[in-house]
Amino acid sequence: MLRDILYTNSIVSPVWYWFLQVRQICAWKDRSYAMPAPHFIKQSTLLRHACRDAVWVETGTYLGETTRFLAKRFPFVYTIEPSSECFRLARKRFRGIRNVELIAGTSEDILQPLLAKVGFQSVCFWLDGHFSAGITFKGNSKSPVLHELEVIGASFQKFDNVVVFIDDVRCAQNDPENYPSLDVYVDWARQNSLIWTVENDIFIAKTSNSEVSAWPD
Repeated sequence: MLRDILYTNSIVSPVWYWFLQVRQICAWKDRSYAMPAPHFIKQSTLLRHACRDAVWVETGTYLGETTRFLAKRFPFVYTIEPSSECFRLARKRFRGIRNVELIAGTSEDILQPLLAKVGFQSVCFWLDGHFSAGITFKGNSKSPVLHELEVIGASFQKFDNVVVFIDDVRCAQNDPENYPSLDVYVDWARQNSLIWTVENDIFIAKTSNSEVSAWPD
């Protein structure tokens, strides 16, 4: 969060932001480029694969760093946050930001009604609502991703272009008792006639006619 404040409001902040990125890259190299990748690397992955001018639906706001990043580059972001503490912090952060709608609740309760009432031409889903310690929310399971994929798959007829991003795909191998296997994601993508790939710890599935975003990093 301090990084975002410096980068936005300080004359010297671009240099400081660059310095932080270099530090993150060096730390990543020291880990032999093991996942997870630095956050700004993940953000660039979202931009490269996103639909142009898409509306975003995010599950798992946390402190809103990715929400803010997307809101600066795309028309609108719906973000769903079940943790009361995360919601409180994010609501304060996005007060007055007109192209972000922060919704309190679990994706199991919110996602289907949200997709039923709104219509998008192009939509990107950022599925990052799993429990990750601290103040993040933990429900009956660590991750609601299977329910989220079921709801999204049932709504495909509403959209012209779709891209689905699932974060922290390494959990499929590291914690198989609580997360679906990679085969589950691949089968879901194939059943819905989506092109898929994995990049920087993110599973990406998209319609073949998805337009690649022209937004710069």
